[in-house]
Amino acid sequence: MKVTSAGLMLLIVASCTKTNTGTVIGLSFKGVTTTTAAAKGASTVSSFTFTEALMGIKEIQIKRKEEQLHDTLTPRDSVNKSRFNFKGKYLVDLLTGTTTPDFGLAGFVPGTYNKLESETAKLVNGTNSISVKGTYTDAASKVYNFNFSSKSEFEFEFESDSGFVLTEGGVLQMLININLPHLFANVDFSLATVDSNGTIVISENTNGEIYKKIKRNIRSVAEMHEDKHKEKYGH
Repeated sequence: MKVTSAGLMLLIVASCTKTNTGTVIGLSFKGVTTTTAAAKGASTVSSFTFTEALMGIKEIQIKRKEEQLHDTLTPRDSVNKSRFNFKGKYLVDLLTGTTTPDFGLAGFVPGTYNKLESETAKLVNGTNSISVKGTYTDAASKVYNFNFSSKSEFEFEFESDSGFVLTEGGVLQMLININLPHLFANVDFSLATVDSNGTIVISENTNGEIYKKIKRNIRSVAEMHEDKHKEKYGH
């Protein structure tokens, strides 16, 4: 199953290979960096080049459909087995798709799952939950160096009414792609204050209005419902 939105994309690949360790899910996050936005009437397009995109992740839960629980689990079991976790805290490099430590594989009960939830953690240099650095080139070919970071916690959520099926002894690989340029949608870098090194630093304490706009973009990108997306975009 492949589901896309303007900012968040979930790829699910069910492997035909059976595993001796039970029914498992593999998970990874990666940033999409290639989106460009054409300026109206311009002969060139604006674009981003990213040099760093780090995110701390914790509290990853993958949940089963409620109707599935009523069919297969007792009330007591439904509390314990309706959701499964990737335990621990993970520093994700969105440019390489690597994680420290590695997510590995998590054991799950076979069934239909329809929701993934995760939450950021302050794991970037021990103080920030997200750090994104790079350059933005506007339609007039002017280049802006930027450094965005945030200590705030963000929730990433994907939900599907139809769900995805995990079969007995199977392996399901899940890839969550985050569109990095969309974090900066409608940001006017020309209005930002530049530091002595020629860099636009965007944080809780610097370029506050731009920081608030990027925070709103992150929250918009981070939440997706498959069926609402289909109603809006038709795919």
